[in-house]
Amino acid sequence: MREFLRRAAPGHRPADAATGLPPYILGLHAQVRRGTARLRSRTLRAHRALHIRIEAESVRVVNQYQVRGTPAPAALARFGWMVGEWRSAAAECRQRAQQLADEANQLIACYWDAAWAGGQAAGLVDGARPTGWLPGEISLDRTWDHVDDSLLTDRWYAGGAAASAVAQALHILDNQAAYGGAPSGVREG
Repeated sequence: MREFLRRAAPGHRPADAATGLPPYILGLHAQVRRGTARLRSRTLRAHRALHIRIEAESVRVVNQYQVRGTPAPAALARFGWMVGEWRSAAAECRQRAQQLADEANQLIACYWDAAWAGGQAAGLVDGARPTGWLPGEISLDRTWDHVDDSLLTDRWYAGGAAASAVAQALHILDNQAAYGGAPSGVREG
């Protein structure tokens, strides 16, 4: 701990100190990884039927809009409702995952406050702990940034050559004004 505080004291970059994080901090990282994986798994399991319906409806939407070239507002509305349900559930899951990370970061801050106070008592560091200094801070990985990514499990059907039906239907939904429909939230006169 003393060596860590000496290396991580102001004047050294926090990234230099990140290589030797204490077991407590590493344990918090593992706990958040397990917790967020459980949240994601639970959400996918709880909404499996919805996911299957989204996949089926996406084929209908793509058929109508891209194969036949005929807008089908009812099919798009059904698909949009299902996607809205999914996005709501996924956003709630992401919020819970962020809460796990935030709670762990609070524990990390308390840990470093205590370590810094101990370092001060031992004469290793001077002054208060810098507010931006939080070695081992936890942030969600980038897979949590896009809530629709979990819907795109049918990518392997396309073999990488073309976008999946779900991806195409999501594009149609998100750009429905270009396909003859009103943009989301806008009524036609």
